[in-house]
Amino acid sequence: MKNLPLSLALAAAVGGFTLSRPADWSPRVRRAYVLGSGAAVGTGVALVLRKGRRKGRELAAAGTVDLVTPFTAGAGGDSATVPSYVAARTAESQTRRPEIAMTGLAALMGVTVSGITALTLVLDEAVEMWLVRRGVARPRRVMAMAMALHSLVMDQVMDSKDAKKAAHQSS
Repeated sequence: MKNLPLSLALAAAVGGFTLSRPADWSPRVRRAYVLGSGAAVGTGVALVLRKGRRKGRELAAAGTVDLVTPFTAGAGGDSATVPSYVAARTAESQTRRPEIAMTGLAALMGVTVSGITALTLVLDEAVEMWLVRRGVARPRRVMAMAMALHSLVMDQVMDSKDAKKAAHQSS
């Protein structure tokens, strides 16, 4: 753990959030939790894709990079030729199709995150019920401790991977 206070604070926050029982939330709060996370991710993905596309256009306009035409080595290996399968682009295909594709990708990411978030609510309830059936008096506390420990272990694992990667790159 590179930053022990930060790791402990994150573990405490994860544990504290786990103490909250989603089954006690109102349907409106649960719906906002599920849909809000998906909307936030979908919006973020759309913004990142739009920024990346704009940056690509700027680089292509400046002649710094060609992001559109795939090139293959010519017969002599020194010149580049355009393959025959590359069709001339129309103004429609250059502007409309990528926008639709990016919007679809952003929407797909948002829906995926909302689905996973909804699944976590179901799994949370199933784990709590499993612990209750096993005779655990305070299942939320056990779940909170498990999540805090998981957070610390994952932080340690990621730090060790970073250290191995850094050692590998320096050699």
